[in-house]
Amino acid sequence: MRPSLPLTPAGLCRIRSPARLSPFHAVHEGGMVTSTAMALTDELMGMLAEALPQVRRASLLATGNEPSTWEPLENRPSGDAEQPERARGSVRLETVKVLVVDDDAASLDYFSFALETCGAVVSVATSAREALELVSRVLPDVILSDIAMPGEDGYWLLSEIRRHADRGVSGLPVVAATAYGRNYPRSQALAAGFHEHLSKPVDPDVLCQVIASAVGR
Repeated sequence: MRPSLPLTPAGLCRIRSPARLSPFHAVHEGGMVTSTAMALTDELMGMLAEALPQVRRASLLATGNEPSTWEPLENRPSGDAEQPERARGSVRLETVKVLVVDDDAASLDYFSFALETCGAVVSVATSAREALELVSRVLPDVILSDIAMPGEDGYWLLSEIRRHADRGVSGLPVVAATAYGRNYPRSQALAAGFHEHLSKPVDPDVLCQVIASAVGR
């Protein structure tokens, strides 16, 4: 039997990663089992997050960071969307402040847990407008933003960041993340000024690698 990962938010992040779920996708054409597994993992992550106070999340993440003896397949995420190369080794993001912007609660939890596992300090916003209000207060090093959101979208947020009066804000790297890669292609996002474009679901190792690149690590 393959050894299991710890049932913690960090462990669930790694279970949910496309590389770990790729055997299901390879066997079942269309990825139906992969989608179901991801949905179940999202539910478990949400239950853990709601059941425990904020102060206990750090200890859970530390426990979940224990290495597994099961090495995942080195597959890229399925689908036609372009993805950056998968990281070859752990990436540490200690002291890096990341503002994550997404209207989907499960995505916020997933990105937060994955980034905190790498050592990042994470703040979250549920809309582009909220992110714009928060950015001057939290002073992030990088912004990770969904593109398709109700009201103002990720492109609006990028535009407002670039025209911000504070040069420390206007020069922030912004990474795009979207579940609609075909509607919002990588080439379009990069041309608009995003540092990188990620298609959901995002492998946590790839996510941390891209954030590290955005801040020059």
